[in-house]
Amino acid sequence: MPPLPAGRRRKVATVNRGVHLRRVVPLLGVAAVAVLPAFGTVPATAGAKPVPPAGQALGAFADQLTGRLGAQAAGAYVDRDGLLVVNVTTPAAARQVTAAGATPRVVAYGIARLDAAKSALDRFAGGRGAVGLAWGVDVVANAVVVSVPASDHDAATNALVKRARAVGGTVRIRRVHGAVRPMLGPGDAITTGGSRCSVAAIGTGGGGDYVVTAGHCTRIGTTWSTSGGEQIGTTQASSFPGNDYGTIRVTNGSLQLSNDNLTEVGRPPAGSQVIKKGSTTGTTSGQIVGYDRTVNYQEGTVTGLIETTVCTQPGDSGGSLQSGSTAVGITSGGRTGGCTANYQSYFQPLDEALQSQGLTLK
Repeated sequence: MPPLPAGRRRKVATVNRGVHLRRVVPLLGVAAVAVLPAFGTVPATAGAKPVPPAGQALGAFADQLTGRLGAQAAGAYVDRDGLLVVNVTTPAAARQVTAAGATPRVVAYGIARLDAAKSALDRFAGGRGAVGLAWGVDVVANAVVVSVPASDHDAATNALVKRARAVGGTVRIRRVHGAVRPMLGPGDAITTGGSRCSVAAIGTGGGGDYVVTAGHCTRIGTTWSTSGGEQIGTTQASSFPGNDYGTIRVTNGSLQLSNDNLTEVGRPPAGSQVIKKGSTTGTTSGQIVGYDRTVNYQEGTVTGLIETTVCTQPGDSGGSLQSGSTAVGITSGGRTGGCTANYQSYFQPLDEALQSQGLTLK
């Protein structure tokens, strides 16, 4: 997509104007967490014990619990009441979840079967029919959801949809409005060659400091400045497509670098409330829909992304996805057509970006 010119800031009013992204559609997140699929469910009990246990993070508790359940587990998420819901495939596993203090939900498919279906779809990534599509395991839907632009009915797309359906009952096709694409955009503007992006976090390692942003940003320029024209530094690493992260080595020692209130890096469970900070739309909020999304941008396929309902627009790219004091991700792309209901946006996990470069939060 054409980069957003530096210094140009789109206003976000009641209706955000779409920018001509190419036809890349994100997974339709089942954003309505309150409405569960019609599988057999085990209702939450009024007397559920508080979880996680004192002193344990919710994400760590969910990982520990699902790890104990093994093949009987099918993912976990936070519902609209803030309760941890654990998907299971047997009544015996449901009883274990209840005993641990979480809410069990009996579903049709285990996580291994869902992951296998997603892997089968990943073999189609990068083909002409995949442009405009995105897919991934949605733990709330207990399915692999494939999002297809409502207006996209060309032969290549139809053929791929047919192949996706043939994978089996674990796959759901959902027609969605609009498309996603990379966007040039904790939220401060950075510029290069007349284009603007945003900062995800400040990393440190190897005796230096680094601005972490989107890879589709760092691949377009080497020298970076602040919105006020102060030099920042030069591109150090860029990974896009495949991933969507990049780093800028800070060479201006007079800059005051801070991660604000971010003190750790992590991956909160699906359903968790998050905010995004970017230089176009500022601070916007929403929920994590799920992890490990495969998105087929016109520029190439990116895997392992986080899907959310948070509003993003061009210029926000590279911006920060946060949950409290936890740094979660880097703004990658979002759906065209403005930030309407059930908006879809995608983020590169920050932990992967930092680890790949040997960095930690500053």
